Amino acid sequence: MAERTRTQDSTDIFDTIFVAAPGTEVLMDEDGPGATERRLHKLQHTKSGDGHIILVPQPSLIDPNDPLRWSAFKKWTVLANGVAYAFNGAVTGPMMAGGMIQLSEFFGKSLTYITYANGATLICQGFGNLLWMPLAVKYGRRPVYLTSNFLMGIACIWLAIASEKTYLPFIVGRAFLGLFEAPIEALVPSTVTDIFYLHERGEKISIYGLGVLGGNEIGPLASAFIIQTLSMRWAFFIIAISIFINQITLIFFMPETKFTGIRPQIMGEQITNHPEEVQPDVKTEVGQIEISSDVNDSAPEFNVQQKSYWKSLAFCPEVDHNVSLKKTFLRPFVLMTYPTVICPYLFKSGEQGLVFLSPFIGSLVGTYLCGPFADRIANWATKRNHGIREPEMRLPACAIAVALTFAGALIASLTFQAKTNWFGPVFGFGVLSAGAQMGATLAMTYSLDSHKELSGELMVTVSCLKSLIAWIWTWVINDWITADGLVVVFMTIAAINAAMYLTTIVLYLKGKSFRIWIHDANLLERTGLN
Repeated sequence: MAERTRTQDSTDIFDTIFVAAPGTEVLMDEDGPGATERRLHKLQHTKSGDGHIILVPQPSLIDPNDPLRWSAFKKWTVLANGVAYAFNGAVTGPMMAGGMIQLSEFFGKSLTYITYANGATLICQGFGNLLWMPLAVKYGRRPVYLTSNFLMGIACIWLAIASEKTYLPFIVGRAFLGLFEAPIEALVPSTVTDIFYLHERGEKISIYGLGVLGGNEIGPLASAFIIQTLSMRWAFFIIAISIFINQITLIFFMPETKFTGIRPQIMGEQITNHPEEVQPDVKTEVGQIEISSDVNDSAPEFNVQQKSYWKSLAFCPEVDHNVSLKKTFLRPFVLMTYPTVICPYLFKSGEQGLVFLSPFIGSLVGTYLCGPFADRIANWATKRNHGIREPEMRLPACAIAVALTFAGALIASLTFQAKTNWFGPVFGFGVLSAGAQMGATLAMTYSLDSHKELSGELMVTVSCLKSLIAWIWTWVINDWITADGLVVVFMTIAAINAAMYLTTIVLYLKGKSFRIWIHDANLLERTGLN
């Protein structure tokens, strides 16, 4: 048999291996945008690199207001604002860490009771998104950013005053803080999917993850010194100032990112192995790539007028009248069934805070490993798969995450138990944090890649499950460490993490089958929530 050319091979491959499933995308064009052998050359490609990467999703052909068409500077400005918003919210959660003993003595309560204040924040943060995200889906991201951030600042002022009053107002304030800061868990990832293309999201989600984990780690570091030199009251006042500074930048540099206009779609047309023998109502798994759009490719771009800067700052410019608040509220409960969604040194306050510098450095390392490095792995796998991207192509990086998580927990617990030099446990915490950053971000990116059309509801589901577990954790962790010691607790957690990471092997091998099952089962349609 005569040897077939590369172009012929790649053309036939596109005609035979593209299987419709949530998250499967045609990401690379092997012959580039100038090819004439296939219809893929009609699609819009990235202008950087070798030009083989297809823009997913395809930006609007006629609407200059499409966030995908914004300049790189504008996109990065929006991302920076979102990360600052998430960072401030993340800081407010663990900022009590350096002052737990002072609060315990002031309120006359045990450390366990002070820990309950953190639990109140966590549980309200997780389930607060059930209220916020339906609003973000229907009315847009901008009003939720502005409203939640403002209320978060008010809650910090409340806590600054309550921290020198009585315990009850303080714990109630912490509960409201959790409710107001809840959108940091879901809103920024939705913004990333709004304005960045598929091949760019891994890096951007990892930067967001750094903002959240960095806030969790820098918050105790900074607040510990503030508490030591000033007071707990001033720790909350200072973060309130930071939040209100961010409020100003959000007002002027955070336009609406939700887009309700028309974009060209890359569709997988269901056909049989022999196109000339196609019969009605006969479907197979093979498909053909085509471009589908409700608009003419040659339509002049001035058909839709570009909004002025001041009009883009309207409080609620993108209301989606097709969205049902009730259905959006209930969807996260259905998403919980989706397989692709369910993964002794006596330091002073300031010195306790410095311990969190190591996890922050670890998070920086984890950010690179789960962002640019994981993207390279996925792009390599995409090229080997003839340009078709599957969400599972990011999962091999989890092998590094599990190694770092287990090693970090082992080093930190053993050195702490043996009372070695402080460098031992601090180094272990850094390694552990790198693994945690990787695991959290890879799980989030994989879920978003698999169900990008449900990004808001998806992050609500993830946030609720995470916060529920963290809330339960605050009730048991202190007593567990006292009873069994740090080594037992840390290594039990590490073993649970390793077991959960092993499930990614199943997802890597069967993830696409799960996504096809999700598509065929259509649970949202059956429950009337589609």
